[in-house]
Amino acid sequence: MKTWFFLNFLISNVFGFSAISENADLARNRLNDALKSLSGKLTLSPEIEIIEPKDPTALLLQTPAVQALSDQVRTAAKANAAWLSGTTSEIQTFCEEQEEARGNFPAPIPIIYCGEDQAEWKELADAGVSGVMLQCKISSLDDLKSTELKTQSEQALALGLQPVPEIILETSTACTWTDESYMENLLSTLTSIIEQEPASIILTIRDDNASTGGEEGGELAQLPPVPKSISKKIPVLGSVSVIAGGNRIGTETKRWKEAGYTGNILRKTCLPPSFTNDLDLVGRFWSSCIGELKSTKSKNFQFLTRNYMDKVAPLEWQKYQKSVIDSGALGSSEDGVSINEGNGDYQGF
Repeated sequence: MKTWFFLNFLISNVFGFSAISENADLARNRLNDALKSLSGKLTLSPEIEIIEPKDPTALLLQTPAVQALSDQVRTAAKANAAWLSGTTSEIQTFCEEQEEARGNFPAPIPIIYCGEDQAEWKELADAGVSGVMLQCKISSLDDLKSTELKTQSEQALALGLQPVPEIILETSTACTWTDESYMENLLSTLTSIIEQEPASIILTIRDDNASTGGEEGGELAQLPPVPKSISKKIPVLGSVSVIAGGNRIGTETKRWKEAGYTGNILRKTCLPPSFTNDLDLVGRFWSSCIGELKSTKSKNFQFLTRNYMDKVAPLEWQKYQKSVIDSGALGSSEDGVSINEGNGDYQGF
């Protein structure tokens, strides 16, 4: 009897581990296919923070709003992936909408969790999230050994999630990484810590005291070059955090591509500040932004930040009527046409 229980326990654990390992491999393949273009084009993926509304009415509309956002990011923006933070239920809703598109075109895009709540990893993995972003702020490669990257990577892989390290460098440090050997050493160090090649690497250059994103009058941070020997194996992404306008995003993505990176994460800081709480505006913004950046017709991205939905419908209808009447298309008022200007009506129309 004891032998039977032991064998049952052993088989369940072996098969359970096999299933988790298979999920991790599947997630790795999905990330590799999505974040690295075979044609050499830059892949573009937005970072989206889904903020839970406090207003009761808005809260009731949150689920359809998240579903619409997910659809926009996949079909209109044609993003390569989505980097999400927010509550578990909202990310699950996003994942469910993506899964419903399986077998259709455009196909579902992989989702990477970039929030800080590690306790939710299990539920996120069950929902269909492919990976988790692990932040590592360093000034040298030796600093990676003192981070929690190894422990966090083991926990992620045990759940079938791919760990995606985000290497955060100060501008002063990034400027010293002028040789391709630095990125080669970075990949080697990460591989030894994670005990496998990472599914992807993100590089973020941050300086709290100076402009690093190409803002007008600011000095651009030097980008460490990526050798082709690395970019052919795994996706290496650059972090873009400049505010939209003045073709700043287009200029910045071009710099990363010229440095050998396979793609960019367009961070939430690219959004106009007034957009962050409105999921409809967030979806429309990324649809316009990524669509323009990927377009072969134009490399200039422009987005009108004015919300035209604020117009008063009766007033707009009255303006439209007046423009038609003034054009003479309906004849003149001398021909028996009467206009009730008080109500904005056209009598006999």
